[in-house]
Amino acid sequence: MSWGWKITILYVGFVIMTLAMVFYFMGQKVDLVTEEYYKEEIKYQDQIDRITNAKALNDPVKVEYSLHEKKVKISFPKSHTGQTIKGNIHFYSPSDSEEDRDFPVKVMDEGIQTIYVGSLRKGLWRIKIRWHAGDKEYYHEQLITL
Repeated sequence: MSWGWKITILYVGFVIMTLAMVFYFMGQKVDLVTEEYYKEEIKYQDQIDRITNAKALNDPVKVEYSLHEKKVKISFPKSHTGQTIKGNIHFYSPSDSEEDRDFPVKVMDEGIQTIYVGSLRKGLWRIKIRWHAGDKEYYHEQLITL
């Protein structure tokens, strides 16, 4: 076989491998952090203000995971006692957006909320807590491993 045929076979093989990789990667699922990324970006100053408010608290939010009970306990600041606390708790799964879960803030006595997480898959989760008490809004984020 001459050099011309060998170079042609090598070139055709390279093109086929490149096209195969392109088609394979185009079929992969891509999870975005949020579907409305640009809208979220425009409103990010409000988010910075919420984070600043949460960091200014004397007693910050505490998130604890109990492996035996399969529950996440969220302790809201004692400074919010007597105030109506409303908001949202978002369990974000970095590996699969279809696993994400939302829970409304329902604070029981002493500013504690407990969430059963036995039905969630094991792995890394980012808990995003957004709430308002009084006239201020707050935001706290924490990683946990279930």
